[in-house]
Amino acid sequence: MKPVKLDKKGRIIVTEAMTLKQVRSYLKALGVFHWRNHQSLASFKGLPDLEGVHRKQHFYIEVKAPKGKLSEHQEKFIKTVMNEGERVFVAFGFDGFRMEFDCWRKENA
Repeated sequence: MKPVKLDKKGRIIVTEAMTLKQVRSYLKALGVFHWRNHQSLASFKGLPDLEGVHRKQHFYIEVKAPKGKLSEHQEKFIKTVMNEGERVFVAFGFDGFRMEFDCWRKENA
């Protein structure tokens, strides 16, 4: 495990990798079927980090560091699939993602 980095005030610097690990652990604990999309030269540009299916509903999750920013390709992909009725979560941190995902799960219960 990599050492945790601290800012000048001694607070943990949350990275994208940390948030991704928390999100995946949470989905696994809930029994939500999901998978990691690995990027390569042949990948569709802007494809989110995670994809899954829950209660016959397909979803995508793009994970960012708290101060991260979506790329132009990511914004285009998200807009395109949302226009087709797909659900996309953008996780700029675990707590916000968890609240949004839990609300969505309740709506689709």
